[in-house]
Amino acid sequence: MVVNGELRDYRPGLRLLGLLEELAVDPRLVAVMVGEDVYRPGKVPDVALGEGDVIEVVQMMQGG
Repeated sequence: MVVNGELRDYRPGLRLLGLLEELAVDPRLVAVMVGEDVYRPGKVPDVALGEGDVIEVVQMMQGG
């Protein structure tokens, strides 16, 4: 699997919220794209991940 452009070892049974926990990322504060599926901050489901998944995690920032 690829996470934010970097190859990462896949473990059977890995789920999206578990991956975010490993990355020390709060799912309420990030948008996540898994393949073609886009999840908004606070609406990230606990979906199963696959070996070939490409995942992008985008931290939301406030600014002006």
